[in-house]
Amino acid sequence: MDIAELQELIRILEDSKLAELEIEEDGRRVRLSKQVPPCVSEPVSSTPPQQVMLSASQADTAISEEDRAGQALEDAGLVTIDSPMVGTFYTAPAADKVPYVSAGDTVEPEQTLCIVEAMKIMNEVVAKFPAIVERVLVDNAEPVEFGQPLFAVRPLV
Repeated sequence: MDIAELQELIRILEDSKLAELEIEEDGRRVRLSKQVPPCVSEPVSSTPPQQVMLSASQADTAISEEDRAGQALEDAGLVTIDSPMVGTFYTAPAADKVPYVSAGDTVEPEQTLCIVEAMKIMNEVVAKFPAIVERVLVDNAEPVEFGQPLFAVRPLV
């Protein structure tokens, strides 16, 4: 089993409701597990849930800041490069090294942009297209979620 297959298994486990995954292949066994919050049983209510109606102004207010920020990036002609998994974001290969990229840098396809560490495995996030990095949206060593925008870039294609 190579690293890519192992990373795919990790993604599958993280994206599922499973708490544990065990695979055996060619005499090698891999067991992955994650912490799952304990089930909290909620009291059963005999009254049906109530529907909440929001006015147009309340619904507009309910739009999250992230949605607004994403729309602002789109309006500026920028796209985001998102985290492929849950983990910790690192801008450089080590604390004493220079960051892979900074705002203003031009990147090429397959160029490493950052590392997302998950379960002690360092996963490189690479550019899929030529672009200019306009903004780094996450601070170094900050936890990130699956799909969270990491960079705002201006595509060059």
